[in-house]
Amino acid sequence: MNFGQILVYAAFVLALLTAFSFYREGRNRAPLIALLSPVRLFGTLLGLGVLASGYFWFLIFSHQFQYSYVAEFSSLTQPLLYQVSAFWAGQEGTFLLWAMLTTVMGLVFLRTTKERDGYAMSIVSAYVAFLYLLMIVKSPFATTAAVPPDGAGMNPLLQDPWMAIHPPILFVGYAATIFPFALVVSGLARRKYDHWSASGFSWTLFATLMLGAGIIIGGFWAYEVLGWGGYWGWDPVENSSLVPWLMLLVLVHGLLIQKAKGALARTNMFFAILTFLLVLYATFLTRSGVLSNFSVHSFVDLGINNYLVGILVAGIVVGFGTFAMRFREIRSPAISIAHLNREVALLLSMFVLSAAALFTFVGMSSPILTGLVGQASQVDPSFYNKVNLPVAIAMAMLLGVTPFLGWIEDRSITILKRLSMPLALTALACVIAYVAGVTSWTLLVFVGSATFGVISNAVVAFRQYRSGWVGLGGPVAHIGVGLLLIGIIGSGSFGSTSQVVLKAGEPHQAYGYQFLFKGIDGQGGAKPRVQIEVSDGRNVFMATPSLYFSQQTQAMMREPSIKIFPLTDLYISPLEIHSPDEHAQNPTIEIAKGETKKIGGYDVTFARFEMGGHESETISVGAVLSVSVDGKAHELTPQLIFDRQGKQTMQPVNLPPQSAAAAGTPASQLALNAISVEQKMALLEFIDPSAQHGGEPPQVLVEISTKPLMMVVWTGVVLIIIGTAVALRRRVSAIPENV
Repeated sequence: MNFGQILVYAAFVLALLTAFSFYREGRNRAPLIALLSPVRLFGTLLGLGVLASGYFWFLIFSHQFQYSYVAEFSSLTQPLLYQVSAFWAGQEGTFLLWAMLTTVMGLVFLRTTKERDGYAMSIVSAYVAFLYLLMIVKSPFATTAAVPPDGAGMNPLLQDPWMAIHPPILFVGYAATIFPFALVVSGLARRKYDHWSASGFSWTLFATLMLGAGIIIGGFWAYEVLGWGGYWGWDPVENSSLVPWLMLLVLVHGLLIQKAKGALARTNMFFAILTFLLVLYATFLTRSGVLSNFSVHSFVDLGINNYLVGILVAGIVVGFGTFAMRFREIRSPAISIAHLNREVALLLSMFVLSAAALFTFVGMSSPILTGLVGQASQVDPSFYNKVNLPVAIAMAMLLGVTPFLGWIEDRSITILKRLSMPLALTALACVIAYVAGVTSWTLLVFVGSATFGVISNAVVAFRQYRSGWVGLGGPVAHIGVGLLLIGIIGSGSFGSTSQVVLKAGEPHQAYGYQFLFKGIDGQGGAKPRVQIEVSDGRNVFMATPSLYFSQQTQAMMREPSIKIFPLTDLYISPLEIHSPDEHAQNPTIEIAKGETKKIGGYDVTFARFEMGGHESETISVGAVLSVSVDGKAHELTPQLIFDRQGKQTMQPVNLPPQSAAAAGTPASQLALNAISVEQKMALLEFIDPSAQHGGEPPQVLVEISTKPLMMVVWTGVVLIIIGTAVALRRRVSAIPENV
């Protein structure tokens, strides 16, 4: 057992002792040892976490490749920023990060509450113990007997500044959800049913802020780096973070009603418990391996499934069990829905957000749900768009109406008078949208409702600004939601995409731009960049997308080049690069594992990938193929050979002759041109020795897309975060010191 593992074991034992000590304090019992108060124990627990984290970084920075985690996620040449972020590049590291963040926030929780809550801190400490237990089962400090001379390094796609900050921010949001949960359970246990809402509201807003920021940063990274042209693919792992965030928004709106009217005490407790359980469920989905065949983001199974299921069951028993025991004792005023007022509008908002969360939850859980009754399968991404479209329209309409409603019901004529200007401006906006090309009535209603939400909240924000900026949190966040919805429609429904072959020195026209392939910068290096000169007749700029083979993932990687304009982004993503000596005009096919396609008169079935021996200077990857001709199958394995600089060389295989007459002629060949291990795809090239390709210039196949209103999307999400931060600032400043 090494020093790091000793620290993990010590932290686990100390976290259990701290949880027990806080529990005794909650029951008004004296500490077992007078000098060891639960607060001192928790401070020591934080110290152990800091020491373990510092030691972990030391191992990474000093390239201690005898540690499996260090060898897997760092290398001698990895830049400093990504040596830092290697800490949370793998599962074991994120558990240590999660434990550290929870402990730090636990200390903040202790310092910001005058009346110490022993029961709540007991739950927090027990959860920290569980995270250290996971590190005992699968340790970040595990060692290996065979020490490599260099580490594999992080996935190149993760070596991006956005991904350096995305996981920590996301895990701050995850970790913060334990505090509303713990406060609710503590309040239920002590029969203090209003005790939790004051500080719980602040922690809910904080979790909403951080989890939302983490999701948004992840979306921007996907758009900027992955090269598929989108920012949200409705992937189950993406959705596993979205669902808890939606439930946090539900809880925020419920707590607003409780703060103003005292209503929804039971409902808010229920949602506080549910939100944390959804975080636990998300952890199970992403880390158990159950989604390995359905998500490119899913982690592999580390053998911790039983522990993840166990903590989820424990959370259900402790949370909902306590809630059920005290349910009849919890009292709060009922909400009257006889008249339309702000209270009713916020309640409707909670229903709408809950519907979005429910539909997304069902979709992301479809592999598990279908696996219970038959073969596991997942819903198509179009499912989410269809079920959430009416939800989004209802949400936008409520965004527009709610700001003009009072807490006490008003006459309908008064409400209509307040809404007259936003409705008139919305009608004008709909006319403009129709002229601009939004001719579908469904989309027109969507755009109109989102515009209505933006205009209404902009009017309210302008009026409230005179009373101080602290009250602008809600309107600013709601403006952001409206802009985000408008941007989603613009970028998703009105963009254009085409694949274009660019030959060196030959200009090509597309989407009002001229594209000129100038060559490849850094060819033979780790990450060569395609040089494409782009001109719109007035301005000229250089696009530099990249297409390269990653030794770490054993797959082709592509990074787009994006030119941002106020109304439309120009998105250029490379697909293939061919030089004259690479048989640029040879026919190619893209084939998936298990698929059969015809090329050059042969029926080719792709069986599997085959990894060759990792020699000191080269790595080989082969595609095992079944090639049929005249009813006879032949197993052939063309290969790609990669040197340490990432330069690839094709090693083709000779194809059997198609006739007796062809037996004496030079054999046709089949080459493996490119691979995608994650997508289980191979690009095969048919080489005909009788074909003549001399004199052909180098060329690149690129995917060129226009992305309308992407600036509106990013402006919207930034305003959502700013508005939530302002609301949190207002809420924190309003908490009495004796809470």
